[in-house]
Amino acid sequence: MSDKSVIIIGAGMAGLAAAHELKKAGWAPTVLEARSRVGGRVHTVREFSNGLHAEGGGEYINESQHRMISLAKEFDLQLGRVGTWQNQSGDWAVLEGRAGRLGDASRWGVDLEMENRRVWVALAELGKQVSDPSNPIAAPNAKELDGQDAGSWIQSLKVHPLAKVLFENHIRSEYTCEPGEFSLLDLARNASLYYSDPDAEDPAYRIIGGNDGLPQAIAKRLPDVRLNAVVTSISIKAEEVLVTYKHIDSYHTVRAPYAILATPLTTARMIDFEGTIPSAHQAMVHGISYGSVTKVMIEYRKRFWLDHGWNGRLNTDLPIVFTWDATSHLEGKHGILTAYTGGDPGSQLTRLSDAERIQTAVSAIEEIFPGSSDLIENTQTIAWGNEAFTLGSYMAYAPNEMTAHWQTLFSPAGRLYFAGEHATIYQGFMEGAVESGQRAAKHIIEKVRK
Repeated sequence: MSDKSVIIIGAGMAGLAAAHELKKAGWAPTVLEARSRVGGRVHTVREFSNGLHAEGGGEYINESQHRMISLAKEFDLQLGRVGTWQNQSGDWAVLEGRAGRLGDASRWGVDLEMENRRVWVALAELGKQVSDPSNPIAAPNAKELDGQDAGSWIQSLKVHPLAKVLFENHIRSEYTCEPGEFSLLDLARNASLYYSDPDAEDPAYRIIGGNDGLPQAIAKRLPDVRLNAVVTSISIKAEEVLVTYKHIDSYHTVRAPYAILATPLTTARMIDFEGTIPSAHQAMVHGISYGSVTKVMIEYRKRFWLDHGWNGRLNTDLPIVFTWDATSHLEGKHGILTAYTGGDPGSQLTRLSDAERIQTAVSAIEEIFPGSSDLIENTQTIAWGNEAFTLGSYMAYAPNEMTAHWQTLFSPAGRLYFAGEHATIYQGFMEGAVESGQRAAKHIIEKVRK
């Protein structure tokens, strides 16, 4: 142990970003990662033909997310544009047995695009109740909003019922939980942060060659990254932090003046803090909810969706919920569609075997586009709830959780700091993980400097 050593638990984007900042400042970070790879929930799947790949985990980098873009540039990684997350031309829906473009009023018997926009206008209005998205619990009616759920708010809107279904699926896709299990305060906070203008666009990107290129590049510059290191206990002392981890069949203990816990809270719950963590932090670790999500990636020998004037994005009331073109930023005849399923449907797919989950997605797309299954070359799937070192998707505040835990989440537990997509205002994004890691590192550096 040296005065400038820090133990970082987790080699996802948060832990790696923290280690990168510390190393640049002359510190000696030791990174402990339970998996046999770095990246955490940034995981590129490459078991496809012709060098194709798809993102099994974190996928989108928005144009406004300058930390991820800056890191990509620092490591000479190129970005491919994929359009906006919110709405795109060529979006389709499958609702009540009907399929077609959102803009095809004859299909739906209503101008569904306009009805959908009315929801986003209402969302922007909701966001006005949280003037500072970095401190939502300071909103005048924060406790009242936190006691309500997003599902009830959606049902209160005076819009067409199909527009409500579309936005319920948006909740399942963006926050990976059921609308009725999502805090209205957090929805308002996100609306204030991202959706104050219903017509604004924030184009998204993927890293050419795979998003996992970034964590791998960062890890190569670090002096001490230990894989297959499963942390079993953390003891926070007055002058140091002791961390014990298991590697293969042996246990090792490392110590440093500071530590950063950059794992999901779902796995932090399995760590023995030996009674040294404050009660508020213990309650926070065990009290914040997570969503559920699965991905099924289907490689087709032909991008048949283009023949239908469809961009690959599908909002459905089917078991798969949502799809998109995972290769929209790449050229080539072959293409990959990703079925992205969150909330209760995601939980249901998580309980299936990989083969059953894949068949569910293939069958749903075949039902809409007969003959598409004949074009399938390869399939892959991941259910993050089944991943031993993730056990869920990402944080999704349930009602009353934000006012209970928000301040604690951003406060260190003595010499132990928290980082990850949960410990940031940009929750659920790679950008948020990076922001949290950089912030934790800077707090430690500044504390020692003072």
